[in-house]
Amino acid sequence: MRNWIKQLEGSPIDWLLEWSNPSIRCLALRDILEKGEKDSEVEAAREAIPSSPIVSRIMAKQSPEGCWEDPTSPYLPKYKSTYWQVMILSQLGMGKTDERIRKACRYIFRFQHDQGGFLCYGSEQARREYEYLRKKGKRLPSLDKWAERQVYEQQLSCLTGNVAVALIRMGFASDSRVRKALEWLVKVQNEDGGWLCPYWGAHARDTHGCFYGTICPLEALSEYPKEQLSAEMRSAIARGAEFLLMHRLFKADHHGYQVINKSWLRLGFPWFAGYNILRGLDVLTKLGYTQDDRLSDAVQVLLQKRQDDGRWMLEATPTGRMQTNIEAKGRPSKWITLISLRVLKQLL
Repeated sequence: MRNWIKQLEGSPIDWLLEWSNPSIRCLALRDILEKGEKDSEVEAAREAIPSSPIVSRIMAKQSPEGCWEDPTSPYLPKYKSTYWQVMILSQLGMGKTDERIRKACRYIFRFQHDQGGFLCYGSEQARREYEYLRKKGKRLPSLDKWAERQVYEQQLSCLTGNVAVALIRMGFASDSRVRKALEWLVKVQNEDGGWLCPYWGAHARDTHGCFYGTICPLEALSEYPKEQLSAEMRSAIARGAEFLLMHRLFKADHHGYQVINKSWLRLGFPWFAGYNILRGLDVLTKLGYTQDDRLSDAVQVLLQKRQDDGRWMLEATPTGRMQTNIEAKGRPSKWITLISLRVLKQLL
């Protein structure tokens, strides 16, 4: 085993390589043991992913049209509709070589705004809401004007970042629509280097970047092929990374560097619109930020959470709200352990 793992007591590598979870096995071979994409073990693990229990349970609930739940809204119900399944499946290692994935991605591309961002719902759902509010006696402008504004406000940086990174992982990096989404994210980056959603009514008066809104675009940019990054994208990465680093990933950059949100210290999976220090560390190390001392506070928290057997626990997950649970909360987590080792491999 490499020198970096010797600095840790105990090794969970054999546990991660178990065939019961081919998604984890594939990533452990590739990211921890540095096996190439063409390695026979990596290929065998990848080929087993589509028929794995978790993937099979999710795919069994896909409609013939390629979506999950309400066909007019890829966003709602939260964690069960199409966007969320695409996010999960991309993290599990599914890709566009599978026709079911291509069908799901064709469906979600229908909800991409002309400007590039992905929408919570389309014009049909907007019309439904309009009629509902009219019946309730609310005074509204014309349907066309109201629907146009409502649809526009559904472009969210966190959602677009999550959808973009899922599409990149699934093999759509060269698709012009994905690049359009990334270019929109660069365009709407906040002045402080983070991202927020001032075009969304609930945050119209916000000025400070949002950690949730920031980590998702940065993750998408971290997965995009480096040779395809434009100068504007590279600048956005530098500014976004600095936004996280100036906060030590979880602390206020004023008031004595107090913890901003204690929930950010809980390690969770799958990754959706939420934020935690492990996600911040994983994205920043992928972007090449491995020598910055401002990572040390988050790294120390991560190391303190390591169990005696070398594993990490799953501390947060939307149990019972997804199409299927991925892992049990409060139990040793292969996903958290894998990602933690991937981070520490870059830092130790």
